[in-house]
Amino acid sequence: MPQLDLGVLAQPGRLAALRRAQALLASSSAPVDGLVRLAARSVVAPVGLLTLVDDERMHIVGRHGLPPDLDRVHAEPATSSFCQYVVAENTPVVVSDARDHPALRDLGAVHDRGVTAYLGQPIHDLHGHTLGAICVTDSVPRHWTDDDVAAVGECAAMLEVMLGAETSRQDIAIAATETDAVLETALEAFVGIELTGEITRWNRAAERTFGWSAQEALGKQVDELIIPERFRAAHRAGLTRLARGGVPKLIGQRLQLYAVNRAGDEFPVELTLNVVDGPTGRHAHAFVYDISERVAAERQLARERHFLSALLDNLDAGVVACDERGRLILFNRAMREIAGSDADQSTVDSWVQHYRAYQSEEVASDDLPLVRAFHGEHVREAEVVVHLPGRPRRSFTANAQPIRDSDGNRLGAVAALHEVTDRRRAQRLIECELAVSRILEHAPTIEDAGPELLGAVARTLRWPHAELWLVDKVGNVLRNAAMWTEPGYVIPEPGPLAPGVGVSGVAWETGQPAWIPDISVVGSRLNVPSLARHGLRVGLAVPIRDGGGVTGTLSFFGDAAEEPEQSLIALLSGIAAHVGQFLERRRAEDLARQLARTKDEFISLVGHELRTPLTSISSYTELLLHDNDDETTRAQFLSVIARNAENLRAIIDDLLDLAGLESGYVSLVERPLDFAAVVRASAETGTRAAREKDIDMQVALPDGPAMVAGDQPRLRKVVDHLVTNAVKFTPAGGRVEIELVRDAAGVDLRVADTGVGIPEQERSRLFERFFRGSNIRSLGLPGTGLGLAISRTVIERHGGTITVTDHGDKPGTTFLVRLPSL
Repeated sequence: MPQLDLGVLAQPGRLAALRRAQALLASSSAPVDGLVRLAARSVVAPVGLLTLVDDERMHIVGRHGLPPDLDRVHAEPATSSFCQYVVAENTPVVVSDARDHPALRDLGAVHDRGVTAYLGQPIHDLHGHTLGAICVTDSVPRHWTDDDVAAVGECAAMLEVMLGAETSRQDIAIAATETDAVLETALEAFVGIELTGEITRWNRAAERTFGWSAQEALGKQVDELIIPERFRAAHRAGLTRLARGGVPKLIGQRLQLYAVNRAGDEFPVELTLNVVDGPTGRHAHAFVYDISERVAAERQLARERHFLSALLDNLDAGVVACDERGRLILFNRAMREIAGSDADQSTVDSWVQHYRAYQSEEVASDDLPLVRAFHGEHVREAEVVVHLPGRPRRSFTANAQPIRDSDGNRLGAVAALHEVTDRRRAQRLIECELAVSRILEHAPTIEDAGPELLGAVARTLRWPHAELWLVDKVGNVLRNAAMWTEPGYVIPEPGPLAPGVGVSGVAWETGQPAWIPDISVVGSRLNVPSLARHGLRVGLAVPIRDGGGVTGTLSFFGDAAEEPEQSLIALLSGIAAHVGQFLERRRAEDLARQLARTKDEFISLVGHELRTPLTSISSYTELLLHDNDDETTRAQFLSVIARNAENLRAIIDDLLDLAGLESGYVSLVERPLDFAAVVRASAETGTRAAREKDIDMQVALPDGPAMVAGDQPRLRKVVDHLVTNAVKFTPAGGRVEIELVRDAAGVDLRVADTGVGIPEQERSRLFERFFRGSNIRSLGLPGTGLGLAISRTVIERHGGTITVTDHGDKPGTTFLVRLPSL
């Protein structure tokens, strides 16, 4: 026997379904009693019932065979019936003799109505809720067979089908009524058509939209009524495809088309098309909404946006705006150029990180003007520096403010950036000019001032590398005098530059500023590959001038390609003019000091080197005038006079020769010659003198010729002077080495000795005219101090160099002469 669970009877969902079934059966003409009668007769039972059981009562909605006194009863307590067990367990209940069951014998149906045997099957609605039971009863004990149970079950199934059909019919009727009400009150026009094109539905909104009443529209061809003529053929072809079973791709989408109203006016509409396969066949319907006002508003908005866009794009200031969520939604043309891209809906924070925007240096994004405005602040004249990778730094002043609606709600923020790069750079360069003036004012030489000067200018430009070049007139090359490099860059010191090589060489050769936007460009004579390898790009060199022409260049290099700026070139040319004035002033001061020394040394020369032979000549001449009888004595006196006169002539020749060479009045006769032969001849002469002093002379010459273009007598005089000095200043037992080496670029002559050497503090003056070392003068060794000055002038006129080095703690000196080879 099933157990009774009263909680099932009280379930809200089941009770709601039960009330709906009651209402449905009460209004239905379905043959409920006939089905109950069929169930009773199929099992030969005297009584049959259809009951619905709620949580308190059992409702009798179908009956057969009840006694007259019970036929008028429509409900009784659920606790008195067998049906409560059928519903609670949702299973058939079969009872042969209720009097034998302790749980059933006290039911009202047993002791009040005399029910002894009971067979009941559960009844369900379409959703599976158990509503009640269809049952048969007998007043005598009875054994119900499986066929009996099945027969009553079939009647229950028939009843469920009937109940479901009635439910669906009623739902359809309600739905149709509700649909009609919705369509008639809808704001959108609703048009239903057969696939033949005839209109079957036409709501009130359609009447308002198209101007045709429902009575006029129903049954008419839709294309003739509301579709513009130019679209009718396409419409008919679409209906044909639908009639053949096709499924258009446009179903369920919002389409913007044109329709025509009763007056023949076309207007834009938004249409949603659907196709329904119903019991009467396939038909179509559409919701149509007149969007004339919206289209007009969109066109007006588009015109206003175009106007605003043109207005913003013609502003020099960069304009950026974000929406209420902080997403960047607008860059004008200037801002796109500043940022290198367009607004991309990213948030301000991510935009800041992507574009590396900062003020004096990198700062938190909350400090940027647009972000401050987004948070409600009004910003004026904020300083902003933007630096994109591969592009130069740019300075801006920014104004920004929040955007709010009339109710004060935040809509976003806007910022305008006004470029002040040139103005700020000009201000910094003016300050830099003052700094350069202070640096040059206290610097003894340009080499001392160079690094500090270059650093001041480069930091002002925010370019990481700068160089100072000075012209070597003898070698006809630029030589690096100073350089400055920003920390983080490792750039080696450059070698000499020929005219027209690199941006610095071009500025020297042309005497004009040279700007190259990208020094890495291959094929340009302005490029500087050695610096490009270190990440530098833009290069600018301005010539340094004094009264005699270009004396050097100031060269600056940035880390981003940049087009020429005339204002910047002009300001740097002003700084180069400062440097040129400094060089000219220092050269004049050096010349004055040199002239003073020359005068003193010339007086010393006159007082010693000239007065001594003149005194000898004068004395011996006087002796000859007073005593001229002894021929032997006369010959000796004349020999002394002749020797001293020759010394005087030699000194005067050297002075005249040096003056002519330095002034350019004396020209060189240059011809191809074997410099090795010149050195060999001079070494042979020197070897004899060295042997007389017991000096070891070593000579090393190349096997073949060492060809140069030169004036043979003058080069021989230089070599003779170096060899003679080496022997003269080397004591007995010393050593002299003469070595000539050739390579593809030139020939090198090295003359080394173990003589008295040169004091370190005097080495820089060694090639000055009339200069003689203090150690030479203290030894009383004769000399005019002109030989090395003449030697340097001759070598430099040949495009070569002559340098001197000492031997450290060891005695002696080494001279190195380098001449270009043929």
